[in-house]
Formats: sequence, C-alpha cells, structure tokens
Amino acid sequence: MNDRKPSQKKAWYIVLVSALMGCGISSAFPQFSMTVTDMAQRTGLNEGFLLTGDTVKSAAIVAGMLCSGFMYKKLGAKRNLALSLVFTGLPQFVLPFVSSPALFMLLKIMQGFAALVFPVFLLIIMDVIAEHHAGLATAVFNGMFYSGGGVGGTVAGFFISKYGWMSSYFAIGAIQLIIGIIWLLTVKDTTEKQPAETNPVSLDTQNQASSLILLKTPVVWLLIIGFISTTFVIQAITVDMPLFSAFLGYDDSETATINTAVTIGLLAACLVSGKISDIVALRMSNKAKARILVMAIGPVIIILSSLMLILLDLTSIGLFYAAALLFSFGGSWGMGAFYAILPELFDEDQLPIVTGLAGGAGDMGMPAAPLLVGVIFGARGMWHLGWFVCVIIAALSLVACILLLGNKRVKAV
Repeated sequence: MNDRKPSQKKAWYIVLVSALMGCGISSAFPQFSMTVTDMAQRTGLNEGFLLTGDTVKSAAIVAGMLCSGFMYKKLGAKRNLALSLVFTGLPQFVLPFVSSPALFMLLKIMQGFAALVFPVFLLIIMDVIAEHHAGLATAVFNGMFYSGGGVGGTVAGFFISKYGWMSSYFAIGAIQLIIGIIWLLTVKDTTEKQPAETNPVSLDTQNQASSLILLKTPVVWLLIIGFISTTFVIQAITVDMPLFSAFLGYDDSETATINTAVTIGLLAACLVSGKISDIVALRMSNKAKARILVMAIGPVIIILSSLMLILLDLTSIGLFYAAALLFSFGGSWGMGAFYAILPELFDEDQLPIVTGLAGGAGDMGMPAAPLLVGVIFGARGMWHLGWFVCVIIAALSLVACILLLGNKRVKAV
C-alpha cells in the first residue's frame, strides 16, 4: 500500500494520535450512561427508552464497520474522519436538549456510525508501521480505543461534579473535536489516488464484486468467528460486570475495584498479545499461521475464566478480582493479534474491504453480549448461564482458529 513508509517515529505518532481519537469516540458510552437519569428528567423521555439508545448505537457501530472498507476506498482517510467527527461530535452538543424520540434515536445511530473510521485507522497504522511492529501497534491502538470507557467515565465524573451533567457532553465533544482536528492537520492521507480516467460506476461495481467474492471465502468467515468471542466478552464485561458485582452484594467502592481489574486486564492483554504476536511471527516462516496461533490463546483464557465466574465462591473479593482480571485479559487478547493477521492473508486491494467486513461482522458480539448475558439471564438472576454463553462463544472461536490453521489459504502464505 505504501512503498515509502514515513520514519518510525512519525509512524508511532500516527498510532498514538489515532488511538487518542478512538479513545475519544468510545468515551461517550459511559458518559451517556452516567447522565441518563438527569436527561430523562430534563427531556421527559423515558429512562428505559434512553438506555435502549445504546443498544441501537451498538448495532449502528456494526453497520458503520461493515461500510467502512467501501467508504475508505471511495473517500479516503481524511474525508472519512471528517464524516466521523460530525457523527460523533454533533450528538454530543445536541443530545442534552432533545425531547423528540425520533431525533434522539437518529443521533444515537449517528454516534454508532462514527465507528466507520475504526478500520480506517487500522489500515493507516498497518500501512505506515514496520511489519515487525504490526501486532504491537494495532494492540496499542485497540487498547487505547477500548479504554475509552474508563476515560469517558473519569472525565464525565469530574465535569458532572464540578459543573453539572450537561457540561460532560460539551467537554467530551470538545475533546473529540480537538483531537480530530489535530489528526486532520498532522497526518498524511496514505490513500492511493485513483487515476483520472477511472469510471466511478466501474469502481463501485469492482468493489461490490470484490466484497461478494470475499464473503464466499471460508477464511473470511473463520476469521469472523475466531474474532467474535473477543468483542462479545469485551462488551459483556464492560457493560455487565458492574451489574454482576451489585448482584453479588458488593458496594460502589468494591465494584470500582473490580472495574479497575477489568481495565488492567483489557489494556495488558492487548499489549502482551500484540508483542507476542510480533515475536512469534518473526520466528516462523508462515507469519499468518503464527499470529493465528497467538490469537487462539484468547478463547482458551475466556473458557477458563468463565468457568471461574461460574464455579468459584465470588463472595471473596480476592477471587472475584482474579476472575474478572483473567476474564477481561482473555477477552481483550484477540485485539493484539487479529488485525495484524489480515495483511498477511489479503492484498492491498482486498485489505480495506476485508478489514471492514471481518471487523464489522466480528463486532456483532457487541450488541448481542449485553442482551444475552445481562438482560436474558442476568436480570433473572441466572448469571451462571450468562457466563456459560461466553464459554460456548469462546469454544466456537477456538474451533475457528484451529480450522484456520489448516486452511489452504493460510498454509499457502
């Protein structure tokens, strides 16, 4: 994609500023949850309806990811980010004043669709970073992106206590805009320009044909299934673990301690698996196979930690802390390896589309996890069944990884 890479110092700057932008986008999730009661009182909208908005937003995230590959090839990175800034920034400044249910849902869909820039960031990072650092670079990005939940909660908590709940919307919106403008001004768009004679209609037809071919490719579906336990567990633990902690009888302070364990696990796993993925890839002739082997460790950890949540006496906060830490570690493990696998298997024309397709379809676990774990089972006090769903999902991902290792396309790399 980019024969003349920038210096690695500049490349790591791109990784970090992209990660900060991703962190800013994801920070709106907890910030909104913290202000639901206040918003319901001001706008007159039902609190349950407002909470449903985040489920709709999660579905829009998947849709945005699925569309991102096509939009990247058509618009380039900077236009995609500018569009994403509108989608994520505008709702932050408007939501506190919205009393129309239809407009509220439209703004939540816009916020979710801002995720279309997520694969774009990954594509640029993989384009500029040295190959032997690809796993670590994508892990740093993913770790900071998904830590946005904790960052958003911290920032919102400060502004809510100092200046009132509405100020948290404006503060996070301003942070998103500032980082986005810095990115637009300082990062070069590495998208290759299409020749002037290229027919846009013909290009669209080629992209559609390419996506259909990829959707028929077994390796793409195996990658999606191999990755889905990662997004499923990350969403389950960030959304449902505080509820599970309350169910066990822990107070707010103890739940905060468990949330700290979750954050540590999410960040540490990304960095560790990314670095290990790079090391193993350097030592094996088949780099794709090496990174798949590393990714397969994640589902194993998820299975073991899910069984801990089911079988252990979690009235001991020490055991609960250890189980939550291991569970989040296993859930986040795949983030350090998955996106570094794709450049090993797909050429530069296919990579934007397959990154959006595989990442977007893999993210279907995001809206599904809170529904299955928290709503269907957790709300009825059957948390053990909710965690067993995680065991099943992880087992499917592990089988997919094993099948990937025997796939002809992977063997031929």
